[in-house]
Amino acid sequence: MMACASSTGLLAQPAPYYQGKLLSILINLSAGGPTDTEARLFARHIGKHITGNPTVVARNMTGAGGRVAANWLGQVAPPDGTSLGFFSSIPAASASASPSLKVDISKYGFVGAGSGVSVTYARVDTGGGIEKPEDLVKKPLVWLGGLAVDNDKDLRLRLQLDMLGMKYRYVTGYPGSVDVRMALQRGEIQMTSESLPSYRSAVEPSLIDKGQAIALWFDAPDEANNPQPHEAQGIKAKTYYDFYNSIKGQAPSGPYWEAFDTMNTLSRGFERILVLSPGSPKEAVSALKNALAGLRTDQDFKKDAIGMMNFVPDYDFSEGIEKIYREKSAPNQVMLSFYEKYAEEGRILSMSK
Repeated sequence: MMACASSTGLLAQPAPYYQGKLLSILINLSAGGPTDTEARLFARHIGKHITGNPTVVARNMTGAGGRVAANWLGQVAPPDGTSLGFFSSIPAASASASPSLKVDISKYGFVGAGSGVSVTYARVDTGGGIEKPEDLVKKPLVWLGGLAVDNDKDLRLRLQLDMLGMKYRYVTGYPGSVDVRMALQRGEIQMTSESLPSYRSAVEPSLIDKGQAIALWFDAPDEANNPQPHEAQGIKAKTYYDFYNSIKGQAPSGPYWEAFDTMNTLSRGFERILVLSPGSPKEAVSALKNALAGLRTDQDFKKDAIGMMNFVPDYDFSEGIEKIYREKSAPNQVMLSFYEKYAEEGRILSMSK
């Protein structure tokens, strides 16, 4: 009798949650950009670390600076853990109450987050020629390219140029970073920024190493206290904080710096978020967090990451980072009116001839 009960108990063990399932990695920006590059690397390796070995596919859902996919995950996707959002720009959009973001992202099933670095670069023929980053501020006008007036990339770049007191023409509305880069190559714009996956894999070999563009500065989490994060090794540029200091002879401060620093903390500290639909099963969240732990020791993943991007992304899935995510992604009421007004100024600027 005891043997029979034990056997029955073993038969009653539930199958792993993801066994026999299809897991979609939902990428909120266009193919070929930094988010897409990193997400597809992630998708190639994460499946073997998920108990149940689901089939993993990656797909892009673009629009509104990444908000279309974020809205779909929060409003349409079934809450069954089969769509994992691999998103950029969303926590900063939430904190600035972007009108195109229709969901409360604090309600997502939080799986993990990755910090990162972005690099601002310009054509070397900008304004008659740039030999070193400091030459940029001497130009009477530069052409800046971006994704959307309320996108964190655009907001940060505009704030940086405004703090430097520079005049610029603002061209925005490109579907993704690869489109902005192509616009720069065509000469439609002269400067923009990209995060490390595409900067390392596309910008450095095709533009920087060929002498067609120059790195101006890079943005990193807490750059006032950590001027050389390990991800930025080999980039021949300073943090924006140090660049500004070298130009102005003092550290940046004031409302524009506070707005930039708040936005940068979210966009760089939570450069990537890995999230499920609100209400997704705890078993799904737990299985994916365990898979992130396995990814940290995956030598094949590390080798591929170095080969593609020259750095290995790391995803924090701790309770501490989840707590910060849920707190920081709420609209920042102190900065809200500033961002709304500033984005509207950008809309008007982008329409000017």
